[in-house]
Amino acid sequence: MPNKIFRVLPSLNESAANSSLIEAQLKLFYLMLGANILKGAIYLFDALRNHQGDGSGRAIRLMVTSLILMLILRRFPKIISWGIHYAIAGTILHIYYRVFNRAIGADVVTLQAIFMVLISGYYGLGKKWGTVYAVIAFASVILYHYLPFRWTGLHPLPQNLNDLYIGINCLVIIMSHIYFHAVLFGNLRESELLSEKMTELAATKSNFLSTMSHELRTPLNSVIGLAGLLLSEESDAQQKEQLDVLKFSAEGLLTLINDILDFNKLEAGKLELEHVPFDLARLLKSIARGMLFKTEEKSLEFKLQIDPKIEGKRFFGDAARLSQVVYNLVGNAIKFTERGTVSLQVKVLKSGSNDYRIRFQVNDTGIGIPESRQKMIFEPFQQAEANTTRKFGGTGLGLSIVKQLIERLGSEITLKSVPGSGSSFSFDLLMKEDLSTVTKATGQQPDNSSFDLSHLSIMLAEDNMMNIFFMKQLFKRWNIIADIAENGQEVLNLLKTKNYDVILMDMHMPVMDGLEATRHIRNLPDPAKADTYIIALTASVSDQVQTRAKDYGMNDYLPKPFQLDDLKERLVNQLNKDLLK
Repeated sequence: MPNKIFRVLPSLNESAANSSLIEAQLKLFYLMLGANILKGAIYLFDALRNHQGDGSGRAIRLMVTSLILMLILRRFPKIISWGIHYAIAGTILHIYYRVFNRAIGADVVTLQAIFMVLISGYYGLGKKWGTVYAVIAFASVILYHYLPFRWTGLHPLPQNLNDLYIGINCLVIIMSHIYFHAVLFGNLRESELLSEKMTELAATKSNFLSTMSHELRTPLNSVIGLAGLLLSEESDAQQKEQLDVLKFSAEGLLTLINDILDFNKLEAGKLELEHVPFDLARLLKSIARGMLFKTEEKSLEFKLQIDPKIEGKRFFGDAARLSQVVYNLVGNAIKFTERGTVSLQVKVLKSGSNDYRIRFQVNDTGIGIPESRQKMIFEPFQQAEANTTRKFGGTGLGLSIVKQLIERLGSEITLKSVPGSGSSFSFDLLMKEDLSTVTKATGQQPDNSSFDLSHLSIMLAEDNMMNIFFMKQLFKRWNIIADIAENGQEVLNLLKTKNYDVILMDMHMPVMDGLEATRHIRNLPDPAKADTYIIALTASVSDQVQTRAKDYGMNDYLPKPFQLDDLKERLVNQLNKDLLK
């Protein structure tokens, strides 16, 4: 039965579900004003027939004012809230007039009018005004018992007309609820559909960024890797300078790609931090060496000051993210400094048994930042001045990412700057020292250069020809002769004829990708082959890559472009394991 009732008004439901708030308010108001015209006609009929025209003026005023309001709102719909206020005020006066009338009182019509004040107030004006008008309307039936004055002159309608009047009010009340129910649930359905579309869009964007990351980082792996190899072998000063420029430009492009991907991860709340030991002083010195080219190019002095208490110690944390923060801050300082000095100072503020409070501070003598712009520069895509991007370059993402990363690391960034005199960025980190016996005994990372990697049997699974060429050159330097497989099926074919100590497995390959190849390897009947140490190599940086690599049985993971020392360290560790067997 309810379904049949709703099918009577399908167009109402359909149109309501697609209405905006102002459209819904207007339609509600037209409904009530139209009902007023009908009720005015009933009063006019009763006045002329039963009371010699007494009360006809009031009926005509109700009809005319309702019609005028409808015409005004059709012409000026944006004043709907004022129209609703006017209509509610008129209805409340009508309520009080009925309640305090000797001949009428708080009858059914009065209660219906109070209910329509609630509908108009809450649906049309919101919670605040709805509550105010509700209190005023309900107060009438209470005040009636405490206030002595009464009105006269309102004639009660005959029973048949009164029932018709009540029926019209009931219809208005029911139609109002039907309509706003449709609006509410229609908007909820639209919101759910929009949420689903946004989820799909976010997934599509994530996949797109992952694909673009893979396509951009894959050639950068060979460019940066080969440039690094050539730099270490080149003796000609001019050639070395040109290789420096090539490597610097490629790393700059890689930084830009990483910033865009990290910004997307931070916005989605999907950035995960590592908690592994690393040599902090060594990391800082590496950053300083990477920045020397920039400072020398601009004839700037670069100072690195590391507290002696940090030297030779390893701390738990996310080395990659900390490096990214420091790189961004130092890079920004160099970018906006035309002459003078850029410095990176790292000092211990407080230390306990293995807890350290360490301050990182980057100072420059650059252009400075006006106080009015200092908060704004940490917002995405914002820079200190409108012409900054044109003059100095950059996306405006660096400091936004720095701020969010520092907050994820449990700290906050502080900025002090004077226009024309330079800037100082600083943050404090609480870090725990790695007190493992190996670190305690040696005080530094083992020297991997003394290990002979030629004893390792290695397979490289890679389909990009430039990366294959780069890896072959790298393997020559390390005295490694590796077998090459260009897809997962070739990996399985090679494993049938030979055992390997390490497989460097690219995750994206034709025919069979690295993940499926790893799954097949782990299911091989021969334990020696099934337990082969597999290092995933991929240019994809989506949040699921490392998780999927582990789920499929891969032992380790290196993102492209990778640091040569990182790969060598893993190979040395595997060599040590083989020697201990």
